[in-house]
Amino acid sequence: MSAASVVRATGTVPCASCGAPVDPLRAERVALFGERFRYFCSAACRDRYDPHVMRTPIPHVRTPPEPRPPIEIVAPALPEPAPPPRKEREPVPEPRQTPPAPEPAPEPGSSAEAPAVETPQIGSLLLVLSVLGGAFAIALALAGPSRAALTARLLLAVVAAGSLLAESCLGERDPTEQSRLSLLAAPLAALLASAAGFVTEHRSASYAMTLAALLITIASGSVLLVRRARRASDLERAAMQRELDVPSRRVIDDELVQVAASDLRPGEELVIDAGETCPVDATVTAGTALVLPWFGASSRVERREGELLVAGAQVVEGSLRVVVNWAGHDRAWARLSTDPRRRADLHTPLARSGRLVVERIAPFLTGAALLAGLATGLDWLELALLGAAVHAALSGPLISGLSGLLVARAVFDGLRRGIAFRDAQAFERAGKISTLAFCARGTLLLGEPEVASIEAFGEHRADEVLALIAGAEGGGQNAVSTSILRAARARGIRPDGVRSPIAEPGLGTTAVASSGQQLIVGSRALMLKEHVSVAAAERRVGELEAMGRMVLWVALGGRLIGLLGLQDGLRPGARAAVQHVLDVGVEPVLLSGDARETCEALGRALDVEHVRPEIPPNERGDEIRRLTDGGAVTAVAGHSPGDDVALAAANVSIALASAGSTSSEWSVQLASDDVRDAAYAIRLAHDTRREARLSSLLAIAPPALAGVMAAVGLAGPLLPPLAAMLGGFGALLRIRSQA
Repeated sequence: MSAASVVRATGTVPCASCGAPVDPLRAERVALFGERFRYFCSAACRDRYDPHVMRTPIPHVRTPPEPRPPIEIVAPALPEPAPPPRKEREPVPEPRQTPPAPEPAPEPGSSAEAPAVETPQIGSLLLVLSVLGGAFAIALALAGPSRAALTARLLLAVVAAGSLLAESCLGERDPTEQSRLSLLAAPLAALLASAAGFVTEHRSASYAMTLAALLITIASGSVLLVRRARRASDLERAAMQRELDVPSRRVIDDELVQVAASDLRPGEELVIDAGETCPVDATVTAGTALVLPWFGASSRVERREGELLVAGAQVVEGSLRVVVNWAGHDRAWARLSTDPRRRADLHTPLARSGRLVVERIAPFLTGAALLAGLATGLDWLELALLGAAVHAALSGPLISGLSGLLVARAVFDGLRRGIAFRDAQAFERAGKISTLAFCARGTLLLGEPEVASIEAFGEHRADEVLALIAGAEGGGQNAVSTSILRAARARGIRPDGVRSPIAEPGLGTTAVASSGQQLIVGSRALMLKEHVSVAAAERRVGELEAMGRMVLWVALGGRLIGLLGLQDGLRPGARAAVQHVLDVGVEPVLLSGDARETCEALGRALDVEHVRPEIPPNERGDEIRRLTDGGAVTAVAGHSPGDDVALAAANVSIALASAGSTSSEWSVQLASDDVRDAAYAIRLAHDTRREARLSSLLAIAPPALAGVMAAVGLAGPLLPPLAAMLGGFGALLRIRSQA
């Protein structure tokens, strides 16, 4: 029985500490925790209550018992008096799951999904009928120009055109397809012109029927081919939508209530057990589990408190309690794939370019062709056939749909690798990037440096130098501090008891050693700032930095006493990430706070020629802006929040391991922490942009050239649609070969 049911039945609620019945109107103490009122039977229970007990554990879902025959209750039992305070607080009852009402299974052929299955089949049959009718009308040209043959051909063309018209008006149309008017205008105009020529017994009536049948056949066949090529993306979109819209269990008043994914809102809490899919972008608040981190992922990763989940992630082992960050169409995996207002294949300028040619430019070019034909003295039927042929050649489904097809394929390819673009404009900008800057620490490098060498000068010993460094860096939370403290513990060295440490961002730390002398630990720049001579160690430091090591200088009492060399390894896939951007003509840039020699050694290992060394994180935004002012279109790959300054200054920001976070300002969010995916996002956008341009050129150039020839009288009206058919099929074959 739920807490609300207890109140209705007895007029009391359990004490939040000991569980004794308490009248809410007469409770000794009342407190507000987690936006809920808690009632206590005594002040002692209030003092013992721990508000975190209710939030940290994951609710245990109890299996609902099997239904039993109803038991008649004669009279409600009176509540027992409150027991005296106990020394140990009783455990708070675990939340219970309210079993959802069973939903009747849909009958075959009567579900709501039936039209979605039947309509495409009917539409395909109508298109096939249109193609066959047009083909037979063309084949009957072999029967000669007799009146009976012309009548049969006209009837077949009318049937073909009627099938195409019926499919266009009644069939299910994807938003990425061109308008019905631009598709039907040329075939219907040619059919009407051929019918008029048949009635008036024009000398070109047979030619007109051949052209009309050809235009109908090409239009219907092109629609079929485009839909077949788009089928893989449509199926993946439908599968993703089903996977993202699974029911979930929401925590309401310490109970688990099953709700639809569409009813979830940011800030609500869910529980996800093994075998279940997360329907929202969320942050883990409790628990540890092995998950497939996104829809279509093949490798498992561990997720724990404070980490992110994206919609579509599946829990394999364990259980998680999460709080919703994004729901509905705002989820990272839904924005460009299923949201009709933001679909990439519908709203990117690259995808819209084909529809722009078909719906805006083709009518003007048709008008120009008509003017040219009028100037050459064509009669009314020949002029009508010329206009229909040119318009059909420049407004075919293959021209309007190829770019959107490529964009959709790229978006789903990225999602399969855990890459989510923020919006259509971000995808478009990523295809124009000329420079990609990597924030070295934690991106190309592991971000887990190890102490590789300790050198002491004068009468000082190496363990004394390490103790001073460990004392100065003991309060730090970064990877360098952690590595130094780990090395000190491994050597059994106790950190020096330094006082008054002051962190200098990007430089190091100044403090007072236990001996009372000034202690300085950091970079060469910090030593020069504090007027410490570094000439004696310059040569040795150069050797260490040439080996790719980061060097910490140590000065005590204004004199240099030692050096610490830290070695950080390359991340797996760092070289492949650089190669990705080099393959598409993008210049990689290395941003680092390390010395120039260290950066150049890293650059040589990665084949990166452009390095920007000795730049602390808080100054990298200015460096990115300088690159942009020099004419580069810049992208930055890094981690948030450590690299936020550089990410915010870039034209395209690529944040690793940030997909599903509450922040929505980064252009590209990755569900993984793999730098190869960051570089692949740029390569994917560049490849898509290049392929779309080549395919559009291949589809548009032949009919445009044939249209010019037909307009000036060098060729007949049959040439432009035939050239459009060959060019469009060639572009489609190229796209399919690249898949």
